[in-house]
Amino acid sequence: MTERSFHPFAVLHFLRKTILLYLLPLLQVLFARNWAALRTALVQGAALLAVIAAVSAAVLHTSRWQVDEHGTLRVCWRLGVRLDRCLKAGQLAAVTLERPLLYRLAGASRVVLYPAGQKRTLTLLLNAQDAQLLADCMMPRRDAVAHTPRGGEKLAFAVLGANGLSTLALLALAVRQSRPYVPDAQTAAFAHLNQLAAWAARWLPMGTAWLLVLGGVLFCASLARSAAHAAHYTVWRTESHLGSRGGFVHRYEMRLALEHLSYADLRRSPATRALGCCPVFVTAGSCRPEIPLLVWREDSPFLQELLPGFALPPKAPVDTAGRSIPAYFLPAGIPCGLCLLLTAVSRYTLPALTVPLLVVTAVFAALLAGAAVGYRREGIWLQDGHLTLRRQRGFHLHEICVLCPAPALTALRSPWAAAVGRTDLTLTFPGGVKCKVRSVKCSELPFLLF
Repeated sequence: MTERSFHPFAVLHFLRKTILLYLLPLLQVLFARNWAALRTALVQGAALLAVIAAVSAAVLHTSRWQVDEHGTLRVCWRLGVRLDRCLKAGQLAAVTLERPLLYRLAGASRVVLYPAGQKRTLTLLLNAQDAQLLADCMMPRRDAVAHTPRGGEKLAFAVLGANGLSTLALLALAVRQSRPYVPDAQTAAFAHLNQLAAWAARWLPMGTAWLLVLGGVLFCASLARSAAHAAHYTVWRTESHLGSRGGFVHRYEMRLALEHLSYADLRRSPATRALGCCPVFVTAGSCRPEIPLLVWREDSPFLQELLPGFALPPKAPVDTAGRSIPAYFLPAGIPCGLCLLLTAVSRYTLPALTVPLLVVTAVFAALLAGAAVGYRREGIWLQDGHLTLRRQRGFHLHEICVLCPAPALTALRSPWAAAVGRTDLTLTFPGGVKCKVRSVKCSELPFLLF
């Protein structure tokens, strides 16, 4: 392949990293309130910006990239000194293509390449055609088995792909997706909702009402964002890699090398149990996308088709004898107790703050309930030749299947944990990604020596 140039947006990408050079002198002058010095600083900042932009444009004009016949990417930065970087296709763990709205209008794409076993990534700003060509050269899509979600599956993908705020209304969505109620029951339910709304308008303080409005707006925004991500969504699998693409406003594409997969993370929450399906996130190297690769329904074999051999942790209860209670309950218990105390005090001193504090207390109480779930269910097991683990983070219970052959295992035991035969286990995957399981029973780890 002949040498190709970068997109002009590469200059903006470099200038964004140097913005502090212009802002720090301006901030110092603004605090001193010396307007003459401010004008001088503005002129100096503009001159510095022009110089750096000219240098960046010169680097962009002389720099090139190409992929040779052996599938090796060579990036050459030239300006007086030549700096080269090579990356073979076999060393690539993942590649992502992102096209936000501004990039699409300019015909640009941001390509991020994740080398296997390295934290350092390579980011290139290319034309849309060149970006697609680079992805096809490094991870070709041949004989792909594709799947496109439709109907309710796409809706579930949009809902479960939303951020944590979407959990607030997933129960209502699950009720609507279930069998319809009798009209009389629906009428009664809406009547109760009207009474609840009238009560809220009468008794809730203005700050609490605005807090609820803000929560609703943020929830709708997160849901709309996830629905935009789910638009035109497709996932596929070839003999060498997994891939997915989608997006309406912010388009993206992700390709992961099968031989460099680290783990698959199936995230459960009360909402996923109500809907009967879970989002699955797949990590390769240091690439940890927050967009799920797929939404898996419990009775569907689709997950095994994409990830053969995927195993879930056993559903049997975990032995909690000797498990550290502070490690699980203190992070959420301390703020929850503090909020309860503040709520009790505000009941007599500032009654207007009682309801807002109750809302905050309810959030920490929900986190405390999640900690209780983690206390009863966290652990690590060897299932069907795969290392599987379960851990609780916030509102989500992560069920992880390790796909790489040999992650690094680090055991950390305090004197109190050693006395009861327990340890905190940290798994470090290629690329520096870590997963921690708390208070594991040592006698249940036959693959470790204690």
